[in-house]
Amino acid sequence: MRALIPAAIVSLLVLAPRATPDAPKSNDLGSMLFHLPPAEIEAAKFETWREEAVKKRGVTCTRVEYDKNVFWVVDAHTGIGNAYKKVAVYVPRKDGSFHRGLLVDLQGAASLAVAVDPKTGILELREKANSSVKDEVILSLNLKVAGTGISP
Repeated sequence: MRALIPAAIVSLLVLAPRATPDAPKSNDLGSMLFHLPPAEIEAAKFETWREEAVKKRGVTCTRVEYDKNVFWVVDAHTGIGNAYKKVAVYVPRKDGSFHRGLLVDLQGAASLAVAVDPKTGILELREKANSSVKDEVILSLNLKVAGTGISP
């Protein structure tokens, strides 16, 4: 059993696509293991990825609108027993594509509620599972700062 885990890791390293000038981040193993979209993604490709991701267990995509812009919060859960997940916030670019503006590893958060304050632009992720941190803010992000000023 102990040999199985290293063998699986080596298999992922061997089978992972290689980076090329056209796809410099194509070998991002974190994205493969946690079912995250690439750091840079076109809006149409994001929609296709999202449709496939919702079929997979452990991935949720939440659409958030602020200041006439669409942001996406992707919550990818993995692990057996302990709650371990990666949360990525994708911010819009001027050309309509999305850029991963935030990527966070969370341990101990089981189920997150996503909300944005329309006046302040603060995106909050709160624990909604019955636990010692229920209803507490796990992560917050000012969408005004993360917003669309990124050049394409």
